[in-house]
Amino acid sequence: MTKKQMMIQAHKMAKKLIEKTDNYMIALKFALKQIWAMVKAGRKRMSESAFKGAIYDLTHKPYNGPKFFWSGKMGIPEWLMAKNLNQAEYDGAHLAYSVYAKCETAKAVLINFTTDFGNITMWAPKSVVKGF
Repeated sequence: MTKKQMMIQAHKMAKKLIEKTDNYMIALKFALKQIWAMVKAGRKRMSESAFKGAIYDLTHKPYNGPKFFWSGKMGIPEWLMAKNLNQAEYDGAHLAYSVYAKCETAKAVLINFTTDFGNITMWAPKSVVKGF
């Protein structure tokens, strides 16, 4: 499959995925990843059934990326919390009723978890947290 054919198929796939993502660039990213994985696996052409199978895989496959601790629209990766907090703080942070950015630098944010047991603070890189 040539790069031109790959892009044509990716745009077709992205048009089908736009209903799920509400953003064409995200849909195109997922489509290109799927097409590239199929090409690397040895597929030379994209039949109609393979196209439908790829769409099904993209829309029905469960998310298997890193888990996040969400509080409203703000998310912190679980792996980062486990790395930076001890077990008592980690469990207490999951019981937090308020999470906010206490301090901010160019590349990091100091996250404050307000719990019934007191405040728990943790530095986190801005590149991995969401919504702060």
